[in-house]
Amino acid sequence: MIDERPLRWPFFEESHRRLARRFGDWVAAELGSFESDEGGDGRAAREIFQRLGRGGWLASSLPPERGEGRSQRLDLRAACLVREILGYSSAIADVGFSEPWLAILPIALFGSERQRRAWVTGYVDGQRLPAFALSEPGAGSDAAAIEMVARADGGSYVLDGLKTWTSNSGLADSYVVFARTAAVGAAKSISAFVVDGGHAGIRLEERLSVLSPHTVGTLRFHDVRVPADALLGEPGQGLSIALAALELFRPTVGAAAVGFGRRALDAALARSVERVAFRKPIAEHQLIQAKLADMALELEAAALLVYRAAWAHDVTGPGIAREAAMAKLYATEAAQEVIDQAVQIFGGLGVVNETTVARLYRHVRAFRIFDGTSEIQKLIIAKELLRGRAAPER
Repeated sequence: MIDERPLRWPFFEESHRRLARRFGDWVAAELGSFESDEGGDGRAAREIFQRLGRGGWLASSLPPERGEGRSQRLDLRAACLVREILGYSSAIADVGFSEPWLAILPIALFGSERQRRAWVTGYVDGQRLPAFALSEPGAGSDAAAIEMVARADGGSYVLDGLKTWTSNSGLADSYVVFARTAAVGAAKSISAFVVDGGHAGIRLEERLSVLSPHTVGTLRFHDVRVPADALLGEPGQGLSIALAALELFRPTVGAAAVGFGRRALDAALARSVERVAFRKPIAEHQLIQAKLADMALELEAAALLVYRAAWAHDVTGPGIAREAAMAKLYATEAAQEVIDQAVQIFGGLGVVNETTVARLYRHVRAFRIFDGTSEIQKLIIAKELLRGRAAPER
């Protein structure tokens, strides 16, 4: 399922090669039936999440202590390999892994021992589905503009406000919620909380129907009282926590995009051999050969950026904003182009909804927006390039 040649790259250790082969075999055997691209009510994604937990795969990229003790090492290369394999297999399977993984990162990295015992162990077993609640109607790319309020009240906090584009809305067992605990403009005005998904004050207002199979919606938090120890990290650390989680998540988005692209390339290769035009397979036409070569080149370059970013985190430590942004930006844009060319190679059949390339065309588009738009990635890259460079005196 996964191309064996990249596994020989120096970015990987033997443990990653074993993981890729074992997981690829498991996905082919266990998830082959999940071909639908419809997120629907989220039941398919949750079933996949539970299967991944029972198979032990949800723990593959997290520290081995299963929530006990401070996280020492998160294996980003493993997470990227998992998402590439799932992306190749099925978009809904990728959703079943990726949305909960993003939500568990803040708890695994910044949670107290009690919080990790309460939530991380249930996550890796596939029993407790977490969700990430950051965006609001007026706060998407500008996360610092969120308006949800968490008001301190004795030994509790009371949360009020609206969250949208929240994964697994109405389904999650817990939400990592980002809310304002200080006035707008304060240096540290946003905090993060772990909130039980069954709280009576949380109401699903709308489930959003999107091109991709993501199960997202809008949630209303009204008078949601949580204990003080629901606070994740320190007061005012919320925005830093959110950005740290997204920084780690972005290379995995690129990896899933590479998986989508590889699936499209394989489909295009097969179609180019079997489809005859002008008395010969279209694979023998030079224009088609040029398309196939360009597609392969883009995917190789994308994969190199993805696994360079993951390697940089695993080997050199946190602080990969530039590498992560480059990986997500290039891989998602490249996958979009590769899949578009696959549709072109399929001809009229490529725009039939039920074909693989048509499904991939719908799926990949969201990747250039979710988890930081392509434009935001460019701003991050430029900011990192300019860091430490003083403006010339006038």
